[in-house]
Amino acid sequence: MKRNRKKKVMVLVADLLSAALLLGGIYGFNYLLPQKGIQAQTLSSVQAFSETQDTPSSDSESSASAGEAQKAEDTELTGDTEGLPSTKVLRDAQDWHQKFSDKFTDTVVSTDTSYSSPNLSVQLTYNSYDTNKLDHTQNGKHEKYGSKISYVLADIYVGDITCLQTCFAQDMYGVGYSEKLSDISERMKSVLAVNGDSYSNSRHKNNGTIIRNGVIYRAQPTDMETCVLNWDGTMKIYNPEEIDTQKLIDSGAYQSWIFGPSLLDEDGKAKDTFRTWSYITESHPRTAIGYYEPGHYCLLVVDGRQKDSRGMFLEEMAALFEQLGCRAAYNLDGGHCSFMTFQGQVANHPYKPEHTVEDGLFITEGIS
Repeated sequence: MKRNRKKKVMVLVADLLSAALLLGGIYGFNYLLPQKGIQAQTLSSVQAFSETQDTPSSDSESSASAGEAQKAEDTELTGDTEGLPSTKVLRDAQDWHQKFSDKFTDTVVSTDTSYSSPNLSVQLTYNSYDTNKLDHTQNGKHEKYGSKISYVLADIYVGDITCLQTCFAQDMYGVGYSEKLSDISERMKSVLAVNGDSYSNSRHKNNGTIIRNGVIYRAQPTDMETCVLNWDGTMKIYNPEEIDTQKLIDSGAYQSWIFGPSLLDEDGKAKDTFRTWSYITESHPRTAIGYYEPGHYCLLVVDGRQKDSRGMFLEEMAALFEQLGCRAAYNLDGGHCSFMTFQGQVANHPYKPEHTVEDGLFITEGIS
């Protein structure tokens, strides 16, 4: 009897292990192994191509743009960059170097928390406070982290929109490509870097519109809000029903992110309801981008899942962006991925060693 029982237990354990291995293999194949990759186009080549094209007549321009939009919607990830449409490069009429002349310096001036040059101004601010509010979600799982919050905020002025760039891990668009943000930042020669939106994670696989450095890599339906930064420096957050590839091409979309949610209403006031699922509303380490006006932005990284900082609820982060005076703000990927580097050093205090990410935002000296 005991022998039969032991045999049944061993068979059950073997079945469970086999199932775990099978599921692990399926997950690894679908999400971890690099596949369906497209080599990312460089920003300099995209800009050079877009700005040297002859301006067609209105009819031919409309026809060509519509054809490009359809290509983006129909594109399969074949590893071939040919045929990917790019958006119109529509610059702000105002010279940001003059507009923010008091922020820039004739030569590079840097400290542990600041950097300025003829093209850039970055100022880091660290803050921590006690909210006196525990996170009771997940059956009290987060209560052990307490009620304190710590974050780092980067206030950013750029002389040119190309000072704010994005980059895919391993310079490849696709599923399964990841890399340490610090390594991508070094390759990009960036002054400051934060993680992006993890554009191909399991909830967003083949979902939504992905525009990076003016190139449309994906144009699919979505049920999430999409954040778009335009070549002229303006930022707009679209509801799912508002996304139109043709309009994004014509309006000069420069970058887009698909994660969210948005944090402020049209008047810059903090939202109290958010277009996302319940898990995202809980307290977590956070990364977000804020928009003041063309050429002036901020990047926020909130530490979390540790005694000195439990992380932020969405409404807490929304209130912070309203207090800062931003006109728009958008939540990016968080959790273990929330990470910031500044002049080659880790700028925040992550709760675990650096995690690989799928993409990032990079503040650079731009392209002349």
